[in-house]
Amino acid sequence: MFNFGINQLVESRVSDEFGEVKGRAEYSAHENSYFLHYKAADGRAMSAWFDESDLDAVEDDSHPGCPVYAAIDLPEGAVVEE
Repeated sequence: MFNFGINQLVESRVSDEFGEVKGRAEYSAHENSYFLHYKAADGRAMSAWFDESDLDAVEDDSHPGCPVYAAIDLPEGAVVEE
């Protein structure tokens, strides 16, 4: 079972870097891993694999406990309310 979904935003427990889950891998003898596209601390766009234990979910400040997913185009007529 994966803790994070595809397109979910996550952050590194080690640094202030955060990014979007682009892929996931499960192993028989190792914890789950996630392929992230993220903004590195120095501002570069990077992609790399991270172990599940190294990541935390990005949460919506207005809705604690709710995961945040990367932006996608909304269906025609959809409205975002805050």
